[in-house]
Amino acid sequence: MTRLRQIEPTYFSAQVSEARRFYLRLDVGAGHMLAVVGGGWERCRPDYAIQRTGFPHPVIEFVARGAGTLTLDGKQFALRPGTIFVYSRNHPHAIRAHPGTPMLKYFAIGAGRELRALLRECHLEPGAVAQIAHAERVQQVFDDLINHGLSDHPNRPRLCAVALQYLVLKIGDLAIPQDESGAPAFATYQRCRQFIADNFLRTPTLQAVADNCHINVSYLCRLFQRFGRERPYRYLQLLRLNYAADVLRSHNRLVKDVAQELEFENANNFSRAFRRWFGVPPERMRPTAQPAHGITLDEQRAAGRPNQRTATKSKR
Repeated sequence: MTRLRQIEPTYFSAQVSEARRFYLRLDVGAGHMLAVVGGGWERCRPDYAIQRTGFPHPVIEFVARGAGTLTLDGKQFALRPGTIFVYSRNHPHAIRAHPGTPMLKYFAIGAGRELRALLRECHLEPGAVAQIAHAERVQQVFDDLINHGLSDHPNRPRLCAVALQYLVLKIGDLAIPQDESGAPAFATYQRCRQFIADNFLRTPTLQAVADNCHINVSYLCRLFQRFGRERPYRYLQLLRLNYAADVLRSHNRLVKDVAQELEFENANNFSRAFRRWFGVPPERMRPTAQPAHGITLDEQRAAGRPNQRTATKSKR
């Protein structure tokens, strides 16, 4: 737990009753690599108020408990548990705690072009405000980031960078649009995504997914483009081909049988899709095709080398 009287960057508010903060390189530039400048959590006093014209680096803030108000880029938002907001340079903002329910809020400060690109990918560019579903999952990642930042690990900056990257991706997965106009569309997106996860074996095409979710395919694709980072067809293929790989490896099924179960037109089409996704043909996933001392059983037979079972019989 850091003491508030220690030397700290001037941009932190003193109107906190307790805090746990860490700092890495405060003079980090805007290079290519994603880097962490600092992070932590603050338990705000009832009179907590801070106002800035901007911030040197992108900052992600997360309200874990309590309530308050946020003015960001001239727009006002209510702060409550689960609220996420992002700001940086040229993003004036003011944060105030509600006197009756002061906030516990987390923050992470990052830098680098990789971070800015990741924030764009996850719809979390500076100026964004969102609400988090399952906020406890995000809080846990923040806690991991802080623990890394306060550890004595020699690779502490690298650990923090990986944790921040995971934090942004997790927020992107769980964020709900703050504006009311986007909330119904996000609910439809979540419903479609869950339907695919639950029914990918029985719905092999996007048309089947769209029909079961009572929307058209074009709208399904727009939902995934707006709220997700993967096209719906690729998400469907990911689940189906991962299932195929698991079945081939665990149950030693024939490739043509798995292709038929997944309703591919034929085994050749299945094999081409599998190779494009995993880089190897599906036959390589079967236990009988796994390498023995770097050589598959088929290669052993072709080379005239006996496998272990054959060698054992010959000794008898």
